[in-house]
Amino acid sequence: MNDLSRGRNNANSRQAFQNIAGTIESMRVKVLDKIDGLKCTAEIAEELGVPIHTISGRFSELKANHKIRQISNKKIKRSSFAVYIKINS
Repeated sequence: MNDLSRGRNNANSRQAFQNIAGTIESMRVKVLDKIDGLKCTAEIAEELGVPIHTISGRFSELKANHKIRQISNKKIKRSSFAVYIKINS
């Protein structure tokens, strides 16, 4: 399993990655299940009851593995969040 985060060379990031490595796959499945082409990443995080920063890597991994594709952005207040669809392979 690869750490795709931007901070992967940082000692704190490596330790944090090791701490969550066991839960990454289950959260990736939960995130993929919530992707419907309507909800943005922030709304999915809210539905899962987690902060967006704790699952943003799952979107990156799914995108890198060609499981999802970004189709738009949704503005919430002053922030913009990606909206994805699943890619049938």
